Amino acid sequence: MLLDYYDARRQLLASLPAVSDSQVLPLTQAVGQVLAADVTASYDTPQFDNSAMDGYAIADPQAERLQFSLVGRIAAGDSAEGVQLQPGQAVRIFTGAPVPAGTSAVVPQEEIEAGDGQITLQRPARAGQHIRYRAEEYAAGSQLLAAGTRLDAAAIGLAASQGHASLPVLRPLRVTVFSSGDELREPGQPLGPGQIYDANRFQMLAWLAGMQVELVDGGALPDDAQVTSERLEAAAQQSDVILTSGGVSVGEEDHVRNALQRIGRIEFWKLAIKPGKPFAWGQSGRAQIFMLPGNPVATFVTFFMLVAPALRRMQGLSRPDPVSFRATSSFERSKREPRREFLRGVASIGPDGQWSVRALQGQSSAMLSACVAANVLIEILPDTPVAVGDTLTVYPLPGKGVL
Repeated sequence: MLLDYYDARRQLLASLPAVSDSQVLPLTQAVGQVLAADVTASYDTPQFDNSAMDGYAIADPQAERLQFSLVGRIAAGDSAEGVQLQPGQAVRIFTGAPVPAGTSAVVPQEEIEAGDGQITLQRPARAGQHIRYRAEEYAAGSQLLAAGTRLDAAAIGLAASQGHASLPVLRPLRVTVFSSGDELREPGQPLGPGQIYDANRFQMLAWLAGMQVELVDGGALPDDAQVTSERLEAAAQQSDVILTSGGVSVGEEDHVRNALQRIGRIEFWKLAIKPGKPFAWGQSGRAQIFMLPGNPVATFVTFFMLVAPALRRMQGLSRPDPVSFRATSSFERSKREPRREFLRGVASIGPDGQWSVRALQGQSSAMLSACVAANVLIEILPDTPVAVGDTLTVYPLPGKGVL
């Protein structure tokens, strides 16, 4: 019986442990790492009521006045202590400056006529407008960043704004990647009869290069049972994850498959997806093992849709599932496929702000060229044709400019 993709992903993520070892890194070295513990705010943000605009702070409790007497000036860095605005009074104020007591609103300078110690508004000001109130964003002691957050530029900037010079982060996963087969040659080497270049290992290494892991290129395993078993067993003792491709289909004679079954526990799944029906995963020692299909596009799809979420789960990320959104089909397809398909496609946004998507030519599981041209994977439900105008789920590919 074939296993549905969503059931497979759910089972996989539920079974995987997250790395627990942590270290404290300075902010400049923590970029891209996963936060190991909650980080709290050191103080209120903002620390005082302040102006969000260059303009005038006014006192108008009833929000009905248009004219005010100008009684002072407060710039960023000045103190507003001892200043008390009375109804009908105003002070010149600048962005970030503390608003004085009695302020009901800040009016942008573009909406003011000033002269002879008076200012005139174009319209009554709404109470509280353009004032950033104390602790409006964070109160001291409240959660600033949650454990499991990937530390991007915004998160690093937020931590710095609260005075945190370093952060606790989880240890990067150590991932070892193997290919297998005497028919494989390294790119750049001449090909002999019946030989092919090792595309899948380099594809997986490229995927992993953007995932903040400690990456080990295990090279190609020979068609030698003892050597394969020894190298895999050594990798299992030193890695959190082992990735291989090929040798996962039923009936294939493969030393990798046999070696992994000897040194650990492996489950072989038949997934109800296309491409990527054969998939295996298991464990040897501390290492989680993933065996991907041998066809290059099947490797591409199963890595992105299954292995990448699994790695994000093991990294401790709070949201490991792949991101998706909905787009309108600009193509039609009468074919009914019994398995859930992930077509390579191109999504674009129209002048109306709506996303549309089209499927690319060359959907064979051996054709990586469509993966190069694609910026999304298009999910096609089992036994479902596609008509122009249908709403489809699409998964944006990383680095392709969609999200």
